Amino acid sequence: MDALYFRVSSDRQTTENQFDDLLHVAERDGSGRDWPRIRDLLAQCVYEEPTASGRTVYRVRPEVVAQLAEHCVHFCHLPRARARP
Repeated sequence: MDALYFRVSSDRQTTENQFDDLLHVAERDGSGRDWPRIRDLLAQCVYEEPTASGRTVYRVRPEVVAQLAEHCVHFCHLPRARARP
C-alpha cells in the first residue's frame, strides 16, 4: 500500500468515518508497519479548537505528524478553501 487519503468535505463526514475502512485494507498490505500505533497516532493528529465566534478550527499537532513520519506515514494539511462570493 503506497498511500491512504483521508478527506473531509461535509459536516457529516469525519476522518474517523474513514479510518476503519481504509486502515483495515492497509493492515493487509504485508508491509510490517505497526498499524495499531499508526491508527492511534492518526486519531491524535488533528484536534478541534473552538473560537470566540463559536466556529470550530481544526489544528494539527506537529509532534504527532513527526511521529507518523517515523512510520513512513505522511500527513498533509491543506488550507480551507475560500468561501465563494
